[in-house]
Amino acid sequence: MQNHSTPNARSDTVTRSFRFDLELSKVLDDEAERAGISVNALVGTILKRYADFTRYLSKIDMIVINREFITLLLESQEESSLYTVGLKLGESIPRDTILFWKKELTEQSLLEYIEKIICRYGHLGTYDEVSQPSGRTIVIRHRLGRKGSKILEGYLSSALLNIIGKEGSFDVTESSVKFEIRNELASLQ
Repeated sequence: MQNHSTPNARSDTVTRSFRFDLELSKVLDDEAERAGISVNALVGTILKRYADFTRYLSKIDMIVINREFITLLLESQEESSLYTVGLKLGESIPRDTILFWKKELTEQSLLEYIEKIICRYGHLGTYDEVSQPSGRTIVIRHRLGRKGSKILEGYLSSALLNIIGKEGSFDVTESSVKFEIRNELASLQ
């Protein structure tokens, strides 16, 4: 492995070269072509995912599970019990995971947990956020059905309260969970 730095290079990147066996190189080439990106961009994405998430999987006791499996389990339960399960799980799992991962419990670390661990890398949904002077609105779109929305509502509601001491205003549908976190100053008005 070589490490090259050039004075004209951007300060936040470094050039490195790696050896890959021929079969792995072909997989990378094929996948990059399929995705319409360079091999460099693909490898960067893979390494970013490893640095942000994969290296923590066993340490935060996460497993990969088929969406059909989890959806079928959710469908076998009552909405009200799923909300209660979400509340219970949201008391400790996000807190413990964020402390291990980020070492601090803040609104920003909680939102990063939701965006990265739950959505981007956990593949439970897609994350969108809008910031306004009065607070933030977060929407998670998913394919877990209405009962999936209920367990996520309980989980996220509990996480907000237990980590940052705020109650979110929630709205759930068949395929989304929307919640608002009001700023302290906006809450006083």
